[in-house]
Amino acid sequence: MTINMYAVYVKPLLPIHHESLNMNNTSGRSLLDIDKILHVYEDLRPIMPAHTPGRGHKAERMRDLLDHFDALMLDGFGVLNIGKDIIPGAIELLSMAADQNKPVLVVTNGATQNEQMIGQKYADMGLPVLSPQVVSSRAAVTHWLIHDRPAEWRRIGVVDHMAADLAVDDVTLIRLDDKNADGWADCDAIAVMGATMWNEAWQARLTETAMRGCPVLIANPDVAAPHPGRFSFEPGYFAWQLITAGATDIRWFGKPHQTHFDLSMMRLEHITDSYNWNRKRIAMVGDTLHTDILGGAAAGLTTVLITGHGLFRDGGADTAMARTGITPDFVVDTI
Repeated sequence: MTINMYAVYVKPLLPIHHESLNMNNTSGRSLLDIDKILHVYEDLRPIMPAHTPGRGHKAERMRDLLDHFDALMLDGFGVLNIGKDIIPGAIELLSMAADQNKPVLVVTNGATQNEQMIGQKYADMGLPVLSPQVVSSRAAVTHWLIHDRPAEWRRIGVVDHMAADLAVDDVTLIRLDDKNADGWADCDAIAVMGATMWNEAWQARLTETAMRGCPVLIANPDVAAPHPGRFSFEPGYFAWQLITAGATDIRWFGKPHQTHFDLSMMRLEHITDSYNWNRKRIAMVGDTLHTDILGGAAAGLTTVLITGHGLFRDGGADTAMARTGITPDFVVDTI
């Protein structure tokens, strides 16, 4: 098995069909469960950073652990909200942190919207989160395209009609379509920002293009996201399908990858004008072992797994920790 920092080869899936099924509509609700999600994440482990497992101390609420921390990094989906619904206790946690002068960042793998739009979404929901407090994986992709991309890359394809434009001055964005081939062959790379309207036609176009050697930028490594009554398919799942088809140039941004945590630390320093943070006094709070917990631990943060909402809301957290060897520093039921 050949592995590099951008690609991993895993067991093949069933063939991909060229149909127009929306993977994230109600007809897909029974297609993703905890076992499937963990299977995909574990297949992707070779591209994830190494980490030191925590001890898994149990507590009832994140609010009861605030004295352990000087700052909080919170996942969004599964920690603050499920879809459009605020998780009970989220406002209280944010208010308590503000009262104790503990800065809060929302460190999210959501990349479809820009950080201003995400901040506005939280404000509209009634959550006291401002746009500068949001560090999205879109920011990691944008930073890389501005500072680190190959100089010859000038044309970046964007898939998913819901994705907002990337703010990169010297790049031409090519809006791709799943229904025709226009523009696909002209791209120096393709950015997968989200999967809200993803379907098998999108996947077929992307697979065909990636197999011709076009690099694919995965802006959201999440395999799934929690919604009321279901788990949605996210870009990490479709990247896994690309890899099983034989694509080799897949580039990852967002948690658990450390560029995202580097940007988060830079943002924390910027908004607080403080540069001497003890990372063990910063909590990474999330509901997913392979993104929030593994990535936070690799970054040297103290990790807190939420089990009452998000990925493990129906149970299975202890089994998943034993299966994967990923254990947070703290396990709490709710925030």
